[in-house]
Amino acid sequence: MTPRVDVRSTRSKPAHDADIYLYTRAAYRARGQTALVRRAAHAALAQGRHLPTPVALTIRLADDAELRALNRQYRVTDAPTDVLSFGGEGYRDGQPSDADHAPAYLGDIAISMERCAAQAKRYGHPVEDELALLVIHGVLHLLGYDHHTPARRRRMWQAQDRAFALLGRPNPLQPDQFHD
Repeated sequence: MTPRVDVRSTRSKPAHDADIYLYTRAAYRARGQTALVRRAAHAALAQGRHLPTPVALTIRLADDAELRALNRQYRVTDAPTDVLSFGGEGYRDGQPSDADHAPAYLGDIAISMERCAAQAKRYGHPVEDELALLVIHGVLHLLGYDHHTPARRRRMWQAQDRAFALLGRPNPLQPDQFHD
């Protein structure tokens, strides 16, 4: 079991009326990364239709061991992965739920910073671009986007491109490089 020391929670409440709770260990905290995570999450939230307001979500920057344990527990896959999203009760299948929660809790996202660094190296772009991609991808899943069919994958990819445009940068991957 990984010790839970040096964990810091930061909270963001920007113009989208969204509470973003970010949990990260000191080892994964770098200058500007927490701000990038928040900006990327807000860019992805802008892709939501009928998004209730206010909303909340949690993002955890973790390691391969933690993502492997979550993947094994919830997806029955005994391997680390780059990003996992767990939907909350406030928004299901792209529509607000009937829950009377305020803010509407969208869910939780866990990101492996080890996978993030490895994938950035593999695809030849900065770790910051990969981190933004994983945050955007995770938030889009919470908003009901998926990539189970070619049409849905195309729709999700377009939403990622729009989110990156809001960040003022291109999506670092081409559609044929899309990693699941």
